[in-house]
Amino acid sequence: MSAELDELKDLSRALRRRVSLSDSSDWTSAPAVETKAPATPGTLAELAAKIHACRACPLGASRIQAVPGVGSPDAKVMFIGEGPGFQEDHQGEPFVGRSGQLLDKIMESIGLSRRTVYIANIVKCHPMKNPADPESRGNDRPPTPEEMQACRGWLEAQIRTIKPKVIVTLGAVPAKALLGDLTPITKIRGRWRTYDPGGGLPLIKLLPTFHPAALLRNPDLKRDVWTDMKNLQKELATI
Repeated sequence: MSAELDELKDLSRALRRRVSLSDSSDWTSAPAVETKAPATPGTLAELAAKIHACRACPLGASRIQAVPGVGSPDAKVMFIGEGPGFQEDHQGEPFVGRSGQLLDKIMESIGLSRRTVYIANIVKCHPMKNPADPESRGNDRPPTPEEMQACRGWLEAQIRTIKPKVIVTLGAVPAKALLGDLTPITKIRGRWRTYDPGGGLPLIKLLPTFHPAALLRNPDLKRDVWTDMKNLQKELATI
């Protein structure tokens, strides 16, 4: 009981610290899933500002900074991961750690880069095992369904604004979130699916593949991802 009380006290102190760093009048929630964002590239900056002010779930209170996304507003391809980690929380940009460096190499192998695609995550704030200690490495965890639902409107607004021709999901979490399919990533990886962005917009082709972190743990998976990237390259050549 004492340990649990200490943990609650630590969390309370962390929440108060985060609150003191922001203006409570700016706190806002993610737009409803069915809300259609204005369909102009300039709205990405507006969305980013609102994401930085969002406190729709507890992640907003424990993060160091929000991580809206990075890339071109005219991107034909969106790469979507599950959520920011330690490095991303500190730098404010998705995929900047070892996984991000590998993602850069994967994209470069088929002529893409951070300047030509758009990279985002299902949740925009760092999910932590211990929210009271954001300076601790190895403190990452997958986002909960509640956190993903609270944040989903921001990603959907970004998709509707960018209108990509292809979405590449990185790992099991974003594939399950966008497809509503609980099939293991090993079974759906590399198989073309479709995603409905809503708002009367056309269906978007979606390609699930492994997360770069999985490749760092198991280099044998690189062969599968290379096959997926060649398929992506072929698809882009027809657009």
